[in-house]
Amino acid sequence: MNGGGGGGGARTPAAPPERPEPEREPVKFDVHLRGAPEEVVELVQNIKDVAEQFLYHWKTFPIVLPPPLATSSHPALNNNTASGNGAESNAAGGAIGDANGSSLSLPRRSNKHLNMRDLFIAPSFDELDAVAVDIKGEPRRLNGKQLEAVRERGEFEVESINFPGQVHKWQLSQLLQKGTERSHDSLLGDLALALRFLIVTARGRLFSHFFSVLESLRALLTGLLKLLDIVIGVPSLQAHNLEVKIREERCRYLVAELVCRSEFEDSLELLCSFVRRQLRRATTEKFEVERESSHPPVPVPYLFLTPKDFELDLRLFNRDIMRRALPVLISILEKETRGWFLHFRERLISELRTQKLPDEEIEREVNQAVMVEYLQRVYASILTHPDILALGEGIGQLLVQQAQSVVLMHRAVENLQRKLAKMKETLKQRIEYMHPVLSRIQPWMRDKLRNAESEFIDECQWSAHEEALSLCTKQNLHQTVYFLNRDLSFMRDREPVLLKELRKVKTPTRSFQWLTQIWFPSNWVVRRSFQGQSEVIPTVQSATATSITTPRSDPSQPVFLVEKEVIRTTTTRWPMWRWINYCHRTWSWSWNAMFFFGVVIPWCSPVGIRALFCMEPFMPDLELSQVNGTLFPRKSSLTPTLCSRLLALWRHISKSRTHFETKPDTGFIGKGFTRHVNRVWNYFIKGLLGTLAIVVVFPIVCLIASLGSLIITLTAFVWMPLVTLGLHLFMALIYDVDSPDPSRNRYLIILEAITWNIIIQGFLQPILALFVAIVVCPIISVTVLTVGVFRYWLRLVWDSAAFHFIIKKRGRIPASDSFVVKRIAGPGLVSNYFYQIRAEQALAAFEAKMELDELQAYQHQMEQKILQPQKDFSQFVEACFGPFSAQLSKTGPYRALEKEAQDLISALQEKLERRRRDLQTGLGVNVRSKIKLTTVELKIALQQAAVMLERFYPGHVLQRLTMHEEDFWENKGLSVNDWAGLASLMYADIFSLDFLTPLDETDTKFRLEPHSAVDLSRYSEMVHAAELSQAGPDLLGAVYAPRGNIQVHSPYLEVSAFNPRSRASATARKQERRGETIGTISLSRSQKRINSSSHVSASTWQPWKRHHHPYSAEKLLIPLPVPHPAHIAITIHNRDSDDPIPLDSELCQNILKAVEDAHINQSGVHDTNEEGSGGHVARYRGGGDSSFDSVESQSSVSAAAPDGQEPERQESYNWHPTDWNGGMTRKRNNSGSVRVDLASPEDVTLDTDSTRVMFSTYGTTV
Repeated sequence: MNGGGGGGGARTPAAPPERPEPEREPVKFDVHLRGAPEEVVELVQNIKDVAEQFLYHWKTFPIVLPPPLATSSHPALNNNTASGNGAESNAAGGAIGDANGSSLSLPRRSNKHLNMRDLFIAPSFDELDAVAVDIKGEPRRLNGKQLEAVRERGEFEVESINFPGQVHKWQLSQLLQKGTERSHDSLLGDLALALRFLIVTARGRLFSHFFSVLESLRALLTGLLKLLDIVIGVPSLQAHNLEVKIREERCRYLVAELVCRSEFEDSLELLCSFVRRQLRRATTEKFEVERESSHPPVPVPYLFLTPKDFELDLRLFNRDIMRRALPVLISILEKETRGWFLHFRERLISELRTQKLPDEEIEREVNQAVMVEYLQRVYASILTHPDILALGEGIGQLLVQQAQSVVLMHRAVENLQRKLAKMKETLKQRIEYMHPVLSRIQPWMRDKLRNAESEFIDECQWSAHEEALSLCTKQNLHQTVYFLNRDLSFMRDREPVLLKELRKVKTPTRSFQWLTQIWFPSNWVVRRSFQGQSEVIPTVQSATATSITTPRSDPSQPVFLVEKEVIRTTTTRWPMWRWINYCHRTWSWSWNAMFFFGVVIPWCSPVGIRALFCMEPFMPDLELSQVNGTLFPRKSSLTPTLCSRLLALWRHISKSRTHFETKPDTGFIGKGFTRHVNRVWNYFIKGLLGTLAIVVVFPIVCLIASLGSLIITLTAFVWMPLVTLGLHLFMALIYDVDSPDPSRNRYLIILEAITWNIIIQGFLQPILALFVAIVVCPIISVTVLTVGVFRYWLRLVWDSAAFHFIIKKRGRIPASDSFVVKRIAGPGLVSNYFYQIRAEQALAAFEAKMELDELQAYQHQMEQKILQPQKDFSQFVEACFGPFSAQLSKTGPYRALEKEAQDLISALQEKLERRRRDLQTGLGVNVRSKIKLTTVELKIALQQAAVMLERFYPGHVLQRLTMHEEDFWENKGLSVNDWAGLASLMYADIFSLDFLTPLDETDTKFRLEPHSAVDLSRYSEMVHAAELSQAGPDLLGAVYAPRGNIQVHSPYLEVSAFNPRSRASATARKQERRGETIGTISLSRSQKRINSSSHVSASTWQPWKRHHHPYSAEKLLIPLPVPHPAHIAITIHNRDSDDPIPLDSELCQNILKAVEDAHINQSGVHDTNEEGSGGHVARYRGGGDSSFDSVESQSSVSAAAPDGQEPERQESYNWHPTDWNGGMTRKRNNSGSVRVDLASPEDVTLDTDSTRVMFSTYGTTV
């Protein structure tokens, strides 16, 4: 690219002057060793000589900044050299040199500095004074078009002078003029409001779910049922786990017709016999089911046949295969998004825009085409990748078919949702056209749309399945088609029947247990459990105690259990269950009270008859021996009697006296006096009074307690029914202890039923609702209608008078806002506008950005060079004196080096800051975010910027960096030498990311011109000399740039799409964009929880609002809930066997889960040794393995680190005096790393069930 100077001839650019190099000077050390031995003096002198030979400081360090790029040499100054301070006076050529010393030839201009703050001058929007007057300076009156606009809309427009194509819009106050259109719109709004009170509010008071006659009937029925329930007990039943049971039946139905291939029948038999053996062991032995079932691994058949002899290959259910395939799939998915998307997107948009399609259609077509292209690239890479081929024959094809199935099923749901949205939009437009008044009533309109949506859902209930079947059939996905047909058959034919049957199977919402104490120990029930067998043995009482009383964990020893109560159970299944509870409670409590007061207190308590008359202490309680199952007295229940208490008292007195007499007489007073005090205390206070208390008071207490308890026992059947009746009255009036529903209110049930449900909701609500519907709503409707019509005609008369007498005669263009008129639109008033600049301004700003980058690299380079003497000093000390445990002291010469470096860095930063201030554009964030170019000028700016970077960056920026060039491009996220991408990133940094979005024809834009004194002719010649291609903006770089209203998302496929056991898969968007558009089929559990919580909160604050769940095709699960092949094998065995395996049991599920995990455990060591040495286990998202079958299988896919560790690298010092830094630099460690995503359910599972120890059928669990 050649440029002319003043005379138009080509001129060779002047080479920049050579910068002076800094001068070194050895560091001088002042050494004084007085009185030291000669050897030490000689040694120190040698060290000083060596140190002065190696160490240095900067004698001179001229700071010469790189020459500015925006200035150029005058012809008369071409041969001048730089002078001055060596920093600011840089007379350099305007050429931009590349790494080879060549230059980017730019036209020469005068040596006038380009002030970047004058590059962008914001336009002035203050032109109202000029717009308000004509060419003669007289106020401009409203013309006929403006008067007509005022008459119709109460507003008018005035064309802008400084901004062609823009208008100032003014709106008159409604006090002066409203306009016929706005008045008519207000009349329609009043009519809609009047009708709303009749067809919405009045009707709602009759049939609504809130404050209506219908709701009062429900409340009255609820109140009566509550009263009936609290008095006698209404049956309370529920259907339990309907969704879980339907899901299990659905999984079984999908594989109900499959048969195992003949060559794998042996594997099926081995698996079933293993499971049966493990079930038998679990009932007779104590072992950890998961651990025992995984060693050794059991073969699982993965190939099955349909009734039509079509083979189904389910090898993707093998966790080992998926674990090894996932890292490869992740790399393929990431790699195939690069290098083609932006060009492909822009080409499609350009082609479709030539067809005059609407933006919505273009967006949908482009997104779909981008996704198809991306998927084709991914599928091709999978089918040819050597690591995928190494997994087994046909694995790549299975992965591709699985991903195709998931994508097509998502597309089927999206098509159905798009059809629903289109239907609702069409219906809405038709209603607005046919009912201009009713369509303004939002509740009425919403009900119409919801009814239409409900009808659509009922009609298209199976359309998602049918659409998915059609798409999969076209792609020849026979395996998916088979399972889709089975799933559709189940959902259409079997599910309604199953739901009807399962709803009949209801369980009580609550059960009650009544425990009655067995009085005599000989009637206690003793059970012996051993190896899964439990039997009742005779109850034997023994006086000999044994040492083992807790159940033993030894599997070769039995366990004994004792039952001391008789348990009776009642439920809420039957009518009158409260009276049944009353009878059981009265019976149980009566017998327990009689046992406590008639047996425990008189015969077993410390104040009973037995404690009064027995001579020796007794043990009333018994405990069970785990040796032979006999009952023997419990030592902890030893109870003293009257005689034993007397004996214990006088033994205590005797010991106290003996202790006193045996102590030496060393006290303060002496034993001659204290002996009498001790005798009084022991014999009189303790002995006499204690004996009287035991002999007199204790018998009275025993007799009173025993007689009282016997009387209570004899009258228990009299007072206990009254107590339980009082409890039931308490439950009815205060707190319902026996409430059948835990979620129901338990406080003041009768008061709630009578006051709230019956009186307020049952009687007052219908009266008030009818009064509102029949009286209030018609009156308000007629009032609103009358006022609306009257206001409309009054407004028409007022507007006509104001128009003819005031506006038409005196109206003129205003220059400012007032209470009569206000500007509502125009240049500078709204925020949805952009600033349009020229390509020359963008290139000038880009050149300043390049210079800033060069200054940044130069600063880093110079700072490293300034600090080099300090680094050499510290390395010298560490190398020479480190072995002697000596450390660097930052005093003396080193302190001088630090001060010198700080001064030099301060001078460098000061000069750099002055230069940087001149390179700042001074634009605010709001202005920068609105700057844009047209499409052609954006192409030119990007193309020329890429050329400038290619010639400037290698020699001026990259060579100053300490990192490798490959690392520089990797940090930017670009490929090597992607100058167009780097130019895009730099433009986004200069202005904003929206700068890469070209201006659209419909955008509101204003010119952002440079100052008149700014000379941009050099950049204008660059623009005119640019050669543009005709293939669209091919240099938009690696930055996402939307185009107008068309949002084209970058292609994305979650790795979980390849896993047939993954619950959720995404098709075309990243996770953060999933909630923005219709991209997935069914809501995840977290989304459902969020929606349900939002509905609950909305119903709490707005109970009159109806809940609405948007259609999400819940019938079609993606991926289909196909069970694991181990479950399929058991299902096939049970179908053909007379002795089926209990597949629903938790124990069987745990065994099958362990069988699934066994394959991964056995292959883990092999894969670790292969992958651990070179690569790393990359983290992935969405690859978690989960299923819809009865067993949720989770395992670990983490890989261990390599066994061998790298030997330590020996540090070696580079003794060359000019390069100390290189010797201390370590080589980068390229060893592999292990990264494990613990958040993924496939990686690590911490489940308490994994350490469960099953003892036997009596249910002891550790």
